[in-house]
Amino acid sequence: MKQFISLLLVLFSTCVFGQNDSINTPEILLRKAKSDSYYKLLDSINTYYDSKTEKQADEMIKNESLKSLVYYDQLIKEFPNSELVFDALYNKAQITYAYLDADSAYKTFLEAIKFNTKKTAFKHKAFRALAGIEIDRKNYNQAIQYLDESSKYPIYIDCGVQWEVDTSQLRNMYTECFDGLREKKN
Repeated sequence: MKQFISLLLVLFSTCVFGQNDSINTPEILLRKAKSDSYYKLLDSINTYYDSKTEKQADEMIKNESLKSLVYYDQLIKEFPNSELVFDALYNKAQITYAYLDADSAYKTFLEAIKFNTKKTAFKHKAFRALAGIEIDRKNYNQAIQYLDESSKYPIYIDCGVQWEVDTSQLRNMYTECFDGLREKKN
């Protein structure tokens, strides 16, 4: 009898918990957005490939990234108080900027930086992205303000190479801004 009851409990729990795939939590939506097929695709890309294969891989990555926007929007809408909303906003802005529209991405990055989070590295990157968009628009004063703000959010760097990349990016962006301002004066 005990075996029967324990078997029944196992079957019941499997049925009940197996059906929870339709119930969304912020974590599930974020996992769906970062789809397995996208990561399997990245893992399967060979180190040696030609330009045709590279184009196909780029197109597949773009398609998978664009599909994830639905889940990011759903997470943002259904769970506005979740800490993962920041991740969704940041990732949505990155994808939008890369594949769709800089203006929409800009608005989403602005939402992301206003979100209250302890994820300073992503705020750092979001401010840098906003600065990049402003540089493209030739709004150098605003870009400088975003670059200054990015420096207020520390990032964890575990090696000198990452530090050099970050520092070089910052230096190059400031240089581009100052050069642009100088050209406007002349």
